[in-house]
Amino acid sequence: ELARLNAHLEEALASHGQVVFVTGGPGRGKTALLAEFGRRAMEAHPDLLVASGNCNAYSGVGDPYLPFREVMAMLTGDVEARWLAGAVSTVQARRLWNALPRTILSLLHHGPHFSGPLLAVQALLSRAAIWCATTAAGPHSAPWLHRLRRRVEHKRADAGGTEQSHLFQQVTNLLRDLAQTHPLLLILDDLQWADTASISLLFHLGRRLEDARILIAGAYRAEEVALVRPATSGPERYSAGSEQKDQHQLQKVLCEFKRNHGDIWLDLAVTGKAEKRRFVNAFLETEPNHLGEGFRKELTRRADGHPLFTIELMRAMQVRGDLIRDSQGFWIEGSVLDWETLPAVSYTHL
Repeated sequence: ELARLNAHLEEALASHGQVVFVTGGPGRGKTALLAEFGRRAMEAHPDLLVASGNCNAYSGVGDPYLPFREVMAMLTGDVEARWLAGAVSTVQARRLWNALPRTILSLLHHGPHFSGPLLAVQALLSRAAIWCATTAAGPHSAPWLHRLRRRVEHKRADAGGTEQSHLFQQVTNLLRDLAQTHPLLLILDDLQWADTASISLLFHLGRRLEDARILIAGAYRAEEVALVRPATSGPERYSAGSEQKDQHQLQKVLCEFKRNHGDIWLDLAVTGKAEKRRFVNAFLETEPNHLGEGFRKELTRRADGHPLFTIELMRAMQVRGDLIRDSQGFWIEGSVLDWETLPAVSYTHL
């Protein structure tokens, strides 16, 4: 999976912008895979900027542009809280912070109106002032700061909105301009909960990456996107003898991507027996143990090689005393271990 993602990145770095999706049920490792991919990509490419955004199960369609607001916040230096929380590494935070002047220049040139829906400009102005104050150059040698301040003042005076099509084009132009000096890896997680505006912006961007150094990597739960839901509005919903259904908005966009880009999916649910066993063995070896073939076989069967369930089942066994440490600190089977009292993986409840 990492090799396939890296192949998409190499294409993007060669100015062939890409979109790729990672799918699989909860606990399959989508988020972990993309995080590790981002870490390795930054190691290999010192000028690469990695920014991520997450969709929310609770706000869902009621929080417009949420994943892209988070992406834009990171690209404009809003990284300290994420770094303190351990959500981004020191390398990633420092790289995004150092790129702030370049990002602001792209914003000034190509994003005059999208700051309201996608970016908190007053907070950006504060970060820009801090950046200037903490660098050797100082605020007086940064003309972009004065331009940004004037733009913020103009934004306060202009209460008008921006048409969505213009907003989308400005975002596209900004990202393409920034990618000329800093190739971009944009990670969008939990897209099954994305709002309609974010899905529309994703579609717009995905169709305009052909000559840009940008890779968009999205993750979603395919089974949730494939669900057909009852129609949410319209008189037809209540017509006698008819039950209107709505297709997930993301599903329509994915069909278009498939037509235009072909096979751009990595399905983490598709794993064979050997791969499941390799994962179990590799996970067990992260701690010293004397757990034999019988234990490993039963753990693989019980958890079906599901990453999150395997990890949580092992933790539960250690807490319960099913597994204990011997005198040398190795994990071994305890005398109370009874596999029949332990749960087996159930995908319907994950």
